[in-house]
Amino acid sequence: MTLLEEMARYLSWANSSIWKIVGTLSDDEYRQSIAEGAGSIQKRYVHLAVDAWEWFHDWHGEEPQEPDFQSMTRNELYQFIVDYLKKWQDLIEERTVDEFTDEREEKTVVIKFDEMFFHMVNHFTYHRGQIAMGLKMLGKEVPMTDYVPYRFSTN
Repeated sequence: MTLLEEMARYLSWANSSIWKIVGTLSDDEYRQSIAEGAGSIQKRYVHLAVDAWEWFHDWHGEEPQEPDFQSMTRNELYQFIVDYLKKWQDLIEERTVDEFTDEREEKTVVIKFDEMFFHMVNHFTYHRGQIAMGLKMLGKEVPMTDYVPYRFSTN
């Protein structure tokens, strides 16, 4: 198994570990602003869905109509994320694009697939941490989702 394949499995495990708690929240808990400027747990999931979708289509040079993420139910939103992460995972073995050229603020950067996948794992970890903190603020017990606990849970 390659490192990217292992990272994809880890990402799926960590996301589902937190989702088990998010799925039990009341609608009010899911939508309430956790802290000033931080937004809600729902907002974090919308952000992750947008990014997974946008980066996938940017990677392929596509510009499809953006889904209405705000109107998705909690379960639809999570399933959308799961589905798009699966699409990314499938690209580990079979991809037609090996790099992406991004231009911002008069700079050009070439990003290789491995780097992009690393970015996604890191990005999801960052926002999953925000979601975990929100869950703790709601009084929920949150499991550790670091890589080492993942390895112990799958060993």
